[in-house]
Amino acid sequence: MTQRLDEQELQDACLDLARVVLAAGQPKVSNDILETLADRFQREVADFAPSIGRAGRDPNMLTRAVYYLIDAHALPLMGTDMEWFRQALVCLVELAAPSIALSEKGGAFLRDVRLGVEQSLGDLEG
Repeated sequence: MTQRLDEQELQDACLDLARVVLAAGQPKVSNDILETLADRFQREVADFAPSIGRAGRDPNMLTRAVYYLIDAHALPLMGTDMEWFRQALVCLVELAAPSIALSEKGGAFLRDVRLGVEQSLGDLEG
């Protein structure tokens, strides 16, 4: 059974991301600006959903990736620039749902990623 992307959850995540990256030095960002940027984020993310679904993976990992980016990479002052988001999302999706074969040298980095993930999960699980 193919899982469907929960569009509302994704929209909420993208709105949270927009709030973070637009927070710098502005007393209050208008809802129009927040919603426009959130929509841009959502469109970028949604482009990945079909290929993830075809690979038999849960497309809702994309929403989780947005929350990961909020926690780990999104900073105030990033503003409306989308390039950092595109590049980060491509990298995260490839790590979570690999689509290309790696060389031994490139694949060796996955051991480092595995150790980092295990450490982070251990911190979460207390």
